[in-house]
Amino acid sequence: MESKNEENIKILSYNILAQTLLGDSLQLTNEEIEEIPYLGVDYRFNKIVEKIEELKPDVCLFQEFEQNGKMQTLFSSKKLTYEILFKKRPGNHQEGCAIAYDKTKFRLENYYGLEFQAENKKNVFYSKKKGNPCLYNKENVAVFALLESYKTKFYYLIICSHLLFNNSRGDIKLGQIYQLIKSALLIKNNYKDIPIITILGADLNSTYNSAIYDFITSKSINVEFLIKYNLSGQNYEEYISSKSLANENYRWFKEIINTYPKFDGHKIILITKKYDYYEYYEDESLILENKLIMKSFYKEKNGKEPKQTSYSKGFQGTFDFLFYNTNYDLKIKNVLEIPEKEIKIPNENNPSDHFPLFVDFNIHN
Repeated sequence: MESKNEENIKILSYNILAQTLLGDSLQLTNEEIEEIPYLGVDYRFNKIVEKIEELKPDVCLFQEFEQNGKMQTLFSSKKLTYEILFKKRPGNHQEGCAIAYDKTKFRLENYYGLEFQAENKKNVFYSKKKGNPCLYNKENVAVFALLESYKTKFYYLIICSHLLFNNSRGDIKLGQIYQLIKSALLIKNNYKDIPIITILGADLNSTYNSAIYDFITSKSINVEFLIKYNLSGQNYEEYISSKSLANENYRWFKEIINTYPKFDGHKIILITKKYDYYEYYEDESLILENKLIMKSFYKEKNGKEPKQTSYSKGFQGTFDFLFYNTNYDLKIKNVLEIPEKEIKIPNENNPSDHFPLFVDFNIHN
């Protein structure tokens, strides 16, 4: 039996494949989609809600959630007790990231949306010959929710994000995850007298043998020998070179360390300071520090990440992750197993091109 200082929490993280992106993901025309019954919007999203009703998560983290889409309609019609916080991708997009939390179990203390775009990118010094190096001009987002448990009064910082898709631009993804972590620390420092349990569910568009994953799970990473085009692990080559690439790396590294998150109401904006991005100093450190080291629920429970979290036409691998950081005692009771054999999805039973991640854990102080 749980005491008042411990509780059981269930978290779901799921890239649900926005209906508006279905054709691009599966490389099908609208006419071809209409001929496949299990790709219909009603079929797909009813299946997703059935999984939610089966697992009964306390918090859901959705990537490719559509504003005013089928999911919101189903949540309302089935009278599910979730409050939804949504951050749309900027530009001509209908989808983004969403956090749905059980409002009978949690009180919303605060929430924030982050766009990976620098507010003052024009201030960056750059060579016209080389072009603007700005990493933070992409239409990717993150959403943060600070929740207080009614039962234990524990605080949870829940983070949902979806990083850049481009296989060859790991430098941008490293910049994005660095600003996401800095933003989480900015929020936590605003509540520095309160212990906060941090949980991140994300489609990183990066593998578990990548610099992106290594950075999240360690205290620092040295960029001096990194090959920026292989940082996300999707090119299936080593991301570390035996030859120093400091002069090349320094251009994007300097932009990363000169960009800072800042509160703007319920938004977190990125401010880039002026700097000479192409000038390299031999005595300067090329260490990128992480002050929010996180552990993977799946790796802690199973000793490894899933073999695959996504399978679709043109790509297959593990790109989705669930991480945590806490000083409390945390025991992972169960994770949702993901098939190891190749299964082409979506199909009749799996409505997205990603499998859902799910963890059931107990936490106490």
